[in-house]
Amino acid sequence: MRRASHLALFLAALLSPGCLVLSLQPAYDNDSIVSDDALVGGWSNADDQTEATIERGEWRSYRIVYKDRFATRTFQGNLTKIGAAVFLDLTELRGVDPGPYLVPVHGVFRVEIAGNTLTATPFDYNWFSRALAQKTIARLTAALDDRRNAIVASPTAEFRRWLAQPPDEAFAAPMTFKRTR
Repeated sequence: MRRASHLALFLAALLSPGCLVLSLQPAYDNDSIVSDDALVGGWSNADDQTEATIERGEWRSYRIVYKDRFATRTFQGNLTKIGAAVFLDLTELRGVDPGPYLVPVHGVFRVEIAGNTLTATPFDYNWFSRALAQKTIARLTAALDDRRNAIVASPTAEFRRWLAQPPDEAFAAPMTFKRTR
């Protein structure tokens, strides 16, 4: 029975138009933003057929153009360090006002740069959705929205405390990019 419920949850996540883990608040605060020149450049993931071009942005940020087989998206990114881990917090590019009824959200990735390899590890949607259903998501306020995205609503300080010691299972498989320029 347990296996069937896991399969049903997986299929629901796979077929849903949402299935992201997002935060209403950033993973960084003004004092925790860091920069790393090694992040700037062109990156490619041959397995997923994706590309990312990362440039310096305004006020200690990065401008990231991400292309996959279907679309091109532009983000603003901020790096923040929590303990030994570095996280990249992405939002849709600032300066675009979508109106008062749309709330900007943050996608958070654990990142590592080693030579010409960039590893970006997203949150695991299945872990978050199970933790929400079982009410075992410690110290975070979170819920599923109407598109089935997992939305963290905790304040930045509480989100950062959680990110200091997240369960290993809270992260999905990493995406690996190779430097192209």
